[in-house]
Amino acid sequence: MNDIADQILIYLLNLHSRVYRNKTGVTTPIFPYIVFRIESAINTMPSEDLYLNIYIYDDPGASVRVIETLADTIDGDGNKANPDGLNQKIINTTGLCLHFNREQRQHVEANDLINAQMINMRYVVRSYFK
Repeated sequence: MNDIADQILIYLLNLHSRVYRNKTGVTTPIFPYIVFRIESAINTMPSEDLYLNIYIYDDPGASVRVIETLADTIDGDGNKANPDGLNQKIINTTGLCLHFNREQRQHVEANDLINAQMINMRYVVRSYFK
């Protein structure tokens, strides 16, 4: 799992400087920031299917445009032939191959979170180990 998480971290850090793995909350956040988690793995030999959740947080009083733009950049256009974001992206390394497919995208209001507003994107990731 660490190999997969490392590839996701590298990808997200190329898009934004404040990215955290598995953190439920940052004690002194500098908004906006991204938290990602690999929630579960399903053995579908010869591959594994993973659920990747990406949470983008921002100040509750900030314009939603900032995190929507960041979410758009991460997600991309979904072009299967040449995706410019994670949706439909294939990451191929010497040790593994990952295929990302966005399952959902949801905005959570500041009223529901109190200290932040958030966009959650969930991807099904099919991983093949070489």
